[in-house]
Amino acid sequence: MRMRITNKVMQNNALSNINNNKVLQDTLNTQLSTGKKIYKPSEDPVTAIRALRLRSDVSQVTQFYKKNVPDANSWLELTESSVKTVMEVVKNMVTQCEKGSNDTLTTGDRQIIINSLKQLKDEVYSTGNSDYAGRYIFTGYRTETPLTFKENSDRAFKIKEFFDKDSITQETYIGTNNGVISLGDITETSFDDTVTPNHQMKEQQITSSTYYRIRLAYDNLSGLEIPIKDSNGNEIDLTSYADKEAAYEAISSEPAEKMFFLKSTGELLLSDSLYNKIKSGDISLEVSYEKNNWNRGDLMPQHYFYCEETTKEGKVIKYNDEDEDKDGVPDIYKNGLLDQSIEYQVGFDQSARVNTTAGEIFKHGVTRDVKEIIDLANQLDDAEAIQSKLASMLKDSKYSDTQKESIQQDKDAADKAVSLLKDQMQKKFSKSITYMQSYLDSANEALTMVGNRSSRVKLVENRLSSQTTTFKTLQSENEDADATEVAVQLSSAQVSYQAALMATSDMIKETLLNYL
Repeated sequence: MRMRITNKVMQNNALSNINNNKVLQDTLNTQLSTGKKIYKPSEDPVTAIRALRLRSDVSQVTQFYKKNVPDANSWLELTESSVKTVMEVVKNMVTQCEKGSNDTLTTGDRQIIINSLKQLKDEVYSTGNSDYAGRYIFTGYRTETPLTFKENSDRAFKIKEFFDKDSITQETYIGTNNGVISLGDITETSFDDTVTPNHQMKEQQITSSTYYRIRLAYDNLSGLEIPIKDSNGNEIDLTSYADKEAAYEAISSEPAEKMFFLKSTGELLLSDSLYNKIKSGDISLEVSYEKNNWNRGDLMPQHYFYCEETTKEGKVIKYNDEDEDKDGVPDIYKNGLLDQSIEYQVGFDQSARVNTTAGEIFKHGVTRDVKEIIDLANQLDDAEAIQSKLASMLKDSKYSDTQKESIQQDKDAADKAVSLLKDQMQKKFSKSITYMQSYLDSANEALTMVGNRSSRVKLVENRLSSQTTTFKTLQSENEDADATEVAVQLSSAQVSYQAALMATSDMIKETLLNYL
């Protein structure tokens, strides 16, 4: 059975088709004006879902490529520059120590070397305060805290350090004190008629002795927590000394297992028997000490040790007290360094470490070694000044023969002291070359690590560049309309629309009235 087609049906169909054509024109016109295949998700759900995923991928890759990677590169470049500066300073220290190890140095030559070392000492830690965008780059998570004290401070810290047998060194002490008078106390008035013979120095009273010591990270300490115990829980007999010369003299001849503490130099002096016990028993020591007088340029302890700061209000702030296995020993001493890695996410499930911590480069021993060289040089300068003064007094006719005999005694003592101090000075410089070279090796190792991290970030950057291009291409293929193709389709739709209007208008004109 056939359906009857009336003019009304034909008109409705024509109007519907014309409307569909207008809808198509609107769609094509929207694609052409927006440059996108779809305007609403309902137009093509599959394309819409894929577009959301690709847009998320492009956004993340762009974040990595345009922001995270450049930030990581900038941090690493600044770190590399700072480490190279430190290495240059330490290399200059090595050069000065090599000059100082020459046994033909004059007083003037030595003074030039000492002045150079003083300047280098002040410079070596200042580089550690380098910052990137207001964040200090060598202080781990504490990016708002500088590496060193910016000014003199009286902040009170209790610091804990651990030492083993490898921390003990053998040192030499030149004794210039006979128990009554020190070589440094000799003046012209020492030889008037009131001076008794036992107030004169004798050559044999100038002695050279060795001792063992543990050097703490800081000097000029305010106190030491007693008792000190070894790793077996045994208490160590400890005596605190204010006079370092008396301590050096006493420890060299101490028969018992004893330890002497020097606040001014930050040293723990060990008797021979105690040293032998620690060395043979593989014993470690835990030492807690207090310091509340800091100089500008001192390394802040919270970047290196477990420590407690007591504020002026009495509040106790603990630093680096993490102890994962709860054995009473902070993790910082198990790892050897403060493990506070700062990582940038530079890819999908991929991160890169950008920071280098202070402990990897800035060692306390650098300036401590230089200070000891300077102190020894000052001691030698004083001895040479006395030697020169006594030599001129021997030529002065105002002194009697008896007085000159006393002067000659002191002159012989001064000659021996100068000879021993020069020998010690030369050995100190030679030993410092080894120490400085070890600091240089640490800095070089840190520089290598920075270089490796930079290389890795560069590789990631190259891959991100490729990924960015790939994802944007996929996004464009999924979302973007082909302008040429859409323009052709729109033109075709417009022609069809005009033709449909003409045909429909002719059809609508025909009615039954035309045949009456």
